Amino acid sequence: MDEITQSVREDGETLPLIITPKNGRNSVDFLEGWISKNASYLKEKIREHGAVLFRGFEIDKPHDFERIVLRYQPELSTEYRGTSPRSLQPGTNAVFSASELPYFYPLGQHIEMSFLPAPPKEIFFCCLIPPSSVGGETTLCDFAKVYRDLDPDVRRRFEEKGVMYVRNHTRLDRLLTIDPTMMKGWEATFGSSDKAFVENECRKHNVDFHWSGPKNDNIKMIHREAAIQHHPETNVPVWFNHIQVFNMQMVSSYMRHHCARAKSLFFYFAYVCLLLLTWLGGFIKPHDLGFTTLYGDGTVVPKEDVKHIDDAIRKNLVFNRWQKGDAIMIDNFRISHGRQPFRGKRKVVVSWSKPFLKPKAFSDCC
Repeated sequence: MDEITQSVREDGETLPLIITPKNGRNSVDFLEGWISKNASYLKEKIREHGAVLFRGFEIDKPHDFERIVLRYQPELSTEYRGTSPRSLQPGTNAVFSASELPYFYPLGQHIEMSFLPAPPKEIFFCCLIPPSSVGGETTLCDFAKVYRDLDPDVRRRFEEKGVMYVRNHTRLDRLLTIDPTMMKGWEATFGSSDKAFVENECRKHNVDFHWSGPKNDNIKMIHREAAIQHHPETNVPVWFNHIQVFNMQMVSSYMRHHCARAKSLFFYFAYVCLLLLTWLGGFIKPHDLGFTTLYGDGTVVPKEDVKHIDDAIRKNLVFNRWQKGDAIMIDNFRISHGRQPFRGKRKVVVSWSKPFLKPKAFSDCC
């Protein structure tokens, strides 16, 4: 390991482990070779720390990022069933824009595609243009620690009931909506305009679906999942659901805290707008929102429990300021990620591994 330096943050936080080059060995060719030779060691460090950040290497293009990720994980997935708009990067086979949601909109902490029966086991990000303003971090949070810090009664209710996901999609993307979770149409979500294909995908993932609307081209998808998972390798219990993402109470909390950091009139204005959206969203039935997370029995999670979850996440939240060329590899069965609002330019790209079946199904616990 004489060719690289390993360290943790100056404040002692061990998420992520930081790897930097020695003696000018910062080329993509060098990093590609190092990862190829040390893939097993790297896997061990990702499990130990939750994530490994490569910093100081000359990663300038999406293709450079794809080269190094493929040396660690030769099988990347191009299947995406999330709700954030994203697009394949030119010159790559499996590198996408991280999210194309409006820059002022905060993305809550989440384990990628945790609402699916088989999410990716690992996820990879790279910063090609770092944000110039306050914010824009891809925040990390250890969801094993979040599970640990939750009140036992809150944990018990989720363990006993599980979670219900309700997703509503129109046919086409919607740029103007009071519900930001409804921006992405089902054609973009499934990568197909064929209803039969969409229906088969729903059946494959045990998702109930119903078509509605004047042209019968709006789809409502409902399915249930366990709220807690045990890590497939360490067996550590992990908070593993999407309630903290598609909940307007959470979104306004993220923006309120960002306003305190940024001290910007622009973000205060955006916060007021989000509060208005939250108020308007209160008039929409939960089952009609773009994406709603409920208890597995269909009942609404109390606001005080949502706030408690938010507090547990915020207690363990890690802010890592992006630098140009940063590439991070994350254990997606333990470490969540989110996005802080920002202004100006910022470009972060993402890849993820093949789907991995969750250890626990809804029927195992609920």
